[in-house]
Amino acid sequence: MNIKNFKPKLFVILIFITIALVNSYSYDDDDYYVGAVLEYAPPAYNFKDPNETPVKYVLANVKQYNSYAQTAKNQGAQIIVFPEYGLLGGAFATRDDVLPYLEVIPDPHQSSSPIIPCNNEIFDNRTILQSLSCIAIENSIVLVADMGDVQYCDNSTSVDNCPSDGRFQYNTQVAFSEKGELLAKYHKSHLYGEPFFNPSTPPDPVIFSTDFNVTFGMFICFDILFEEPQKTLIEKYGIHNLVYSTEWVNVNYAYARGVQESWSKLYNANVLAANIGVTSAISGSGIYSNGNFINSYQNPTTKPANKLLIGKLPKDPTKSTSASNTLKINNNRGYESGIETIDFIDYEPFKREYDGKVNSIHGDIETPTSINATIIPFTISENQVNQTIVSSNNDLICTFTYSTGDKIDKNRLLYSLVSFSGNFNNFFNSQLCSASICGSNDPSSCFDNVFDSSSVFTSIKIEGNFQSDYHIVPTFTTYPLVDNYLATYQFGDQFISVSNIEQYFIGTSLFAIQWNDTSSSDNLSYEFI
Repeated sequence: MNIKNFKPKLFVILIFITIALVNSYSYDDDDYYVGAVLEYAPPAYNFKDPNETPVKYVLANVKQYNSYAQTAKNQGAQIIVFPEYGLLGGAFATRDDVLPYLEVIPDPHQSSSPIIPCNNEIFDNRTILQSLSCIAIENSIVLVADMGDVQYCDNSTSVDNCPSDGRFQYNTQVAFSEKGELLAKYHKSHLYGEPFFNPSTPPDPVIFSTDFNVTFGMFICFDILFEEPQKTLIEKYGIHNLVYSTEWVNVNYAYARGVQESWSKLYNANVLAANIGVTSAISGSGIYSNGNFINSYQNPTTKPANKLLIGKLPKDPTKSTSASNTLKINNNRGYESGIETIDFIDYEPFKREYDGKVNSIHGDIETPTSINATIIPFTISENQVNQTIVSSNNDLICTFTYSTGDKIDKNRLLYSLVSFSGNFNNFFNSQLCSASICGSNDPSSCFDNVFDSSSVFTSIKIEGNFQSDYHIVPTFTTYPLVDNYLATYQFGDQFISVSNIEQYFIGTSLFAIQWNDTSSSDNLSYEFI
């Protein structure tokens, strides 16, 4: 064979192969988009600096957002989601305190022309809106952030009861297009320890569409647990893509990533979830599709941490049956679409005071650990088969059946089964069945947050006799948290049953909230999604 004649032929063949591969990627990219979320912990407000002002503080966070948006865009992201309170921080406790951080945000759905704050003199006194709009333009990326909206009112002009101070103040999620256009604003409906804001009453479902042909629904934090606006987003608008900003306080039966994954699974949806990442107690962000982990992060420390996550998602997750495998192929843009391993070598479980309070950026707030639950501690051992634990609280009976393998951490043998049925801190009526590892071998640690484990459970089943008007949020937590063990769970099931568990077991929960419409659990079935 004449090698000189062979080289051009080989070159031509390689060109055809390259063209074919490029065409296949282009075709695939029409069915997918690349999303980014930032877990971001804003710095503490410097009260000792006489030059520090609310606007200066917020713009310092905006500058950080711009840096992360640039990184995300360079790795192929088309949309980026930022966390709740990531811009505002927490240096306020009253309505007057928070006012300097707020801006009058127009409603794009009420405007006859596009609203583009960047380089628009009308917005010169609304520097947050201007800056976010310019970041979206500069990086050619859809940007979703959480900020504060103030709408001035009086009882002669307001259809609602105008507050005595003459203004409505809202915890608000905003979305900007790649061209800097304000696409949507959403007011948080269900507040949690936020006396300085007004809730959106009734909840107002908000959606927006992008140039890459995906329509998103909008949530902020606590909203994810309630009947509205999610019921309308699912049933009326058919939403299967969610942008979610949160400052989620972790508890051992409702960890942030577990709740996010659960929503993704229940509604066959993509979820882009950004948490604030102050400590392990308030952390947990992720990108999910159909309950599959595309990318996620949990701050394992008691110190603030930031983390940018990027992942590739199907535009229509209802057509993707194996997202966790499909989404890791054709990774030719340089972004990370897999799960990052977190090093827990120097990790100590975050110790929650047993009075049920945790320190957030807005001070001590009540958490679900302050409920009057029934806690049944139990110890595990090697190669147990179908062991059953029962816990009851008021009218709820919870049963946990488990089997273990031959790999057990003999220094951490204590687990517990928790049951609760009643009113949760004057917020809502709830029911709970939860089995999880305790923070130590002391029973008082059985409500501690724990993010790691070294014990293998080969199978588990948790179930309870939940009332029919309670909406169940199922979660299943392992270390590492990478696999979708809710794959066989069906909407409305009153049990979770899992076998062939490959990761170390941390816990599993059925956390239910009473919805106003007693038929809501039946209505939100798979026929709507």
